Amino acid sequence: MKQFALLLFALLAATAAGCDGGNDKATKTQPPPTTTAPETTEATLERAIRTALNENRRLSVYVLWNNRIPSWAERSTRGPALASLRVAAQNRRERGIRVRMLEGRREIRSVRLEPSYARATAIVVDRQRVRPSRQSGRPIGRAVVLNERARYELRRVGRSDRFVVWRVVLLE
Repeated sequence: MKQFALLLFALLAATAAGCDGGNDKATKTQPPPTTTAPETTEATLERAIRTALNENRRLSVYVLWNNRIPSWAERSTRGPALASLRVAAQNRRERGIRVRMLEGRREIRSVRLEPSYARATAIVVDRQRVRPSRQSGRPIGRAVVLNERARYELRRVGRSDRFVVWRVVLLE
């Protein structure tokens, strides 16, 4: 009886292992492709950080000339950085001064993403030539060359790939 059970077990095992339907031309069913989004990579997040920095620069140039915060400001800048832009714009408006960007170059020297992927820090060097003007647009004095180095602290917006500038600290 033991031999019969062993023989039956060996036969079942061989049949199960070698059986693939016997028809090579038959279409094999495959699982449907997944529709989930791929994991967010560090490269994707670094591009989002650089995009936020560039949008923040565009916002800063706009605020320098218009002395007001536009409705689209929070897409790139929030927290203390937006508050300081608002205060600076109000001070210039009260003094009747506008600032026109004549020439500007920005260099993002480094980007560091925290291990949590929720925050990032960037070192940015801005070389600008600006000219102060009256509210009417008439220039006051000569153009000024600025060479600013700053640390930008950014925060991630929820679980999205977007970042916003949260704080800007000028470095010496």
